[in-house]
Amino acid sequence: MKKVRQEVMNYSSISPLESHILNTITKNNIILFGVEEIKRLTKWNSNRVHNLLQSLEKKNYILRIKRNNYVITENINENIFRIATEVIEPSYISFWTALSYYGYTEQQIRTIQLVTTKQNKSFSILGFKINPTTFLIKRFFDYKKTDNFVIATPEKTFIDSLYQLDKCGGLEEYCKCLKNAWDKLNKKELVDGLILFDNKSMISRIGYIIDILSLKKTKHLEKLKTNISKSPIKLDPNNKKSGPYNKKWNILVNHNIKTEEIK
Repeated sequence: MKKVRQEVMNYSSISPLESHILNTITKNNIILFGVEEIKRLTKWNSNRVHNLLQSLEKKNYILRIKRNNYVITENINENIFRIATEVIEPSYISFWTALSYYGYTEQQIRTIQLVTTKQNKSFSILGFKINPTTFLIKRFFDYKKTDNFVIATPEKTFIDSLYQLDKCGGLEEYCKCLKNAWDKLNKKELVDGLILFDNKSMISRIGYIIDILSLKKTKHLEKLKTNISKSPIKLDPNNKKSGPYNKKWNILVNHNIKTEEIK
């Protein structure tokens, strides 16, 4: 996503005071704002600011996301990631949205998928659906700020997506993305993150996937074998419990990964 444009914009169809608000917000690189932010920047009283924001909203120059939280309408498309992660805090972009951002999938994702530690409902902004998923605090890690928004690291993106495969297009899509990204991933961070995530079923799954896709091994991957699930688990948690058994990873292979189609 592009950064907020810094130039002063020409708002010829609105009043000088309304134009001043919009230009002040833009020059200060503010995306999400309300009455208090405008008061602080302009030194105007609450009534004046409130009335001006209402007028700008009616003219569709700004959009109210939630109570006393607005964005400049024309900034939404190029800043939707930043808006999403500022509306829901703390949060970071993950799952299929992050896989698309990093270029690991050809799918163009319109839904903005977030990981957060708090319960939040999904909502929409000008055709973008913001879909938050709640994680335990201990699983909320390995994210970074880039281009003014917060996103999972590539390694954590694959960990989160493995945890909830339905949020990245399913097992087959996950395998395609993993193969595309494999040579660029930090294997130590991936393994350490999987262990820290504390879900042995996931370790069994990714171990099997790495083998079946014939991905290049490193010494760091040896730690996976000692942390697999003690009970047999399904390769695809969304499929029925049937299929051959893989003893190495304690996996019930209930999904035939089409390796010949994964390039």
